[in-house]
Amino acid sequence: MVSARLLLLIVALPVSFPAMAEIYKWVDDQGRVNYSDRSDGGSSSLQVEVDDSPSTSPAIDSLSREEKRRRLLETMQEDRYEKENRRAKEKAERKRDHRMCIQYKDRMRLYEQVGRLYKLDNDGNRNYMSNEERDGSVRDLQARINKYCH
Repeated sequence: MVSARLLLLIVALPVSFPAMAEIYKWVDDQGRVNYSDRSDGGSSSLQVEVDDSPSTSPAIDSLSREEKRRRLLETMQEDRYEKENRRAKEKAERKRDHRMCIQYKDRMRLYEQVGRLYKLDNDGNRNYMSNEERDGSVRDLQARINKYCH
């Protein structure tokens, strides 16, 4: 009698508690949204709350399913919106980098064509650079070309 009750308790106990599984959401390096029962280990993973309590009636069950589906669709739409914004931002950065690359390469061609470089002071007078200053300016310009020209 005691062992039958114990057996019933052991079998019924896991069914009576909701699943304790955790769901994590993160965006990988390629911009894809991932869902998993394990965190990716990074700070970007977000634990998703899931209401997995059993419903008491079929009407409430269908309502909660509809609500869950609506929330899932909203989350997917938000993910899509974030991805589009990220792509637009990356495209704008690439366009800016390309424009800067062209400007710096044009300036380097001018540096190579002229013999001496100068800076204008506040009064508009030319102050010619020494060879060391010119070499430093060329190195700085080459570093900018390396940065913006991929």
